[in-house]
Amino acid sequence: MDVSYLVLSVLAFFCTRSSTQPCIPTFQNHHATVEYGNQRITGVITGCLFGNQLPNINGNHFVINIKGQVIPALHRSAVSHIQRSFRLNIIHNKIEAIERGAFENLPGLQDLYLDHNHLVTVKPYAFENLPSLEWISLQNNNIDVIWKDTFVNLPRLNSVYLSHNNLKKFNQDWFVSTPVLDRIVLINNQIESLPAAAFQNLRSITVLAIDDNKLKYIHPEAFHGLSRLDELSLGGNQLTAFDVNLSHLRALYRLGIERNKFTYLPTSAFSQILPTVQEIFVQANPLVCSCADALVVWASDNNIKLFWKCENKDMYCVLPLDYANDCVKRPASDFNSTLFKNFESECVIQ
Repeated sequence: MDVSYLVLSVLAFFCTRSSTQPCIPTFQNHHATVEYGNQRITGVITGCLFGNQLPNINGNHFVINIKGQVIPALHRSAVSHIQRSFRLNIIHNKIEAIERGAFENLPGLQDLYLDHNHLVTVKPYAFENLPSLEWISLQNNNIDVIWKDTFVNLPRLNSVYLSHNNLKKFNQDWFVSTPVLDRIVLINNQIESLPAAAFQNLRSITVLAIDDNKLKYIHPEAFHGLSRLDELSLGGNQLTAFDVNLSHLRALYRLGIERNKFTYLPTSAFSQILPTVQEIFVQANPLVCSCADALVVWASDNNIKLFWKCENKDMYCVLPLDYANDCVKRPASDFNSTLFKNFESECVIQ
């Protein structure tokens, strides 16, 4: 079939097919593309997008793309009543709000991408009762508040991506009835601290990434209950002390605390996670050389892959003004401030 004819016929299909479902209009002559197999069909939406407005599709899975337009808000039933298995990409649309019920009666929705919009607040029940949903991505928005009970009754949800937003804290009460939630990614936000038992109601998590935030304090029991956690990434923060109890993390394989401000990291901090831990990243911390050397020996003795050197030059530690052979906690006055700053600016890792 001629592709131009196909596109024109589907444009007409989108425009003229009506629905008896209630709709608070979200779309006004916006373009949507449906992809399945080798086919790519574009149509126009006005009002809401319902399943009976879609073209007949062969195959078990398809993708709906709505991107690069101006859509101020997703109102109730914006995308609803689609029974088949699909992925939904609503990206680069300057969306500022998602109302409750925007995604309604979508038993086959598996992946939902809402990246690169203008969301600031995500309100309660924005994502609820989506029985097949496995993946939600809200990256590259301006989100600074997520309300309690935002992700509700999502029995297959395993991954939530919230990177590149303005979140100042994490609250496990965002999630209700998400029993298999496996991965939470919070890279590049503004989170400053983690309280005790911050994730204890989310015991299925295996990957937790909080890199490149503003973490200055982690409660010793912040990760209590995460017995399945496999990977913990805390790189690129402002941590100066690592007093975290890791003994609960019986499955931990990879620990990343690179690019912080540690001068002192005793080997006892990591002995708690033997024998499961296999990779530890500590590079680009201004560690006292005696502490860094002790870590290298400890890692070698325990067959652990330790990442500890800067990539751009053969440097990895700093020397204190006195008692250089002692690996102990030290005040800032124990260091030459110029050399300290030089290390932080010159030690580069990818």
